Amino acid sequence: MTSFGKILVFMNLLFSVVTGFLIIMVFDKRTDWKTKYDKTERRAEAAELAYKNERVAHENDLKQKDSASAGIFVERDSLKERLTAAQDEVAKAQEKVSEQQKINAGALVNSEKTEAELAQIKEERQKLVDKEQDMRDKLVAAQKDTDAQRSLAVNADIQAKSLLSKNTNLLRQLEELTVKLRDAEQGGPQLAGGKPDSVLYPPAKVAPPGVRGRVTQVGREGTLLAQINVGSDSGITAGNVLIVYRGDLYVGDLTITNTEPKVAVGKFTPAKRSMAVQVDDAVITSFTSAN
Repeated sequence: MTSFGKILVFMNLLFSVVTGFLIIMVFDKRTDWKTKYDKTERRAEAAELAYKNERVAHENDLKQKDSASAGIFVERDSLKERLTAAQDEVAKAQEKVSEQQKINAGALVNSEKTEAELAQIKEERQKLVDKEQDMRDKLVAAQKDTDAQRSLAVNADIQAKSLLSKNTNLLRQLEELTVKLRDAEQGGPQLAGGKPDSVLYPPAKVAPPGVRGRVTQVGREGTLLAQINVGSDSGITAGNVLIVYRGDLYVGDLTITNTEPKVAVGKFTPAKRSMAVQVDDAVITSFTSAN
């Protein structure tokens, strides 16, 4: 029960007590009047005027008391009506509270379902992230393996082309040596057009293995001369033959004619007639010790 209801109950109790008290007083007064009336009747001639005055005054008091009682009853009825209205409002409020509790319960159920779905979505997302990371790791490993295989394939292709070119050069040198030998047996060492050893055509020497560099300058068109960024400090000497390649393409050979500590100059021999040496082409002495 609310505080307002308690106040109304207390007021009803108070009004009931007052009413009872008034009834008792009225009863007591009437009894007293009857006694006085009997006494007054025995002394009627002597006190008739005083009795009438007293009765008039008493009646006036009764009218006032009745009027006050009627006001109290009206107020009580009003309070009852207000109490009834308040009770109706309380009942409606309780119904609203019940409806709100049902709504809250439904919302709680929906919230729990949403949280469960959200947790499942997070779990699935984490699985997807882990799977994606695993795929990335596998892709990186596959890329590394592919790069390693490509590097091995490029080196093998360049080495094969270099060996083919060297084989061709060796065959050409063998033919020239055969001609020179035939001319020497006949007494004419220069009749076959052989080229003597010179600055431009030094005798071939074995280069130190695994030395790498790049072409830094290229001579005028037709000279077939090129400069590289490795020299005598790396063991390069005149007569060394270096392999020239561009990416995975075998370009030709560079026969060193002049060396300095940090640079060297050589004559380029193309692998094909249409090929030409270019700046930033890579050079290597051999693939036997290359990583």
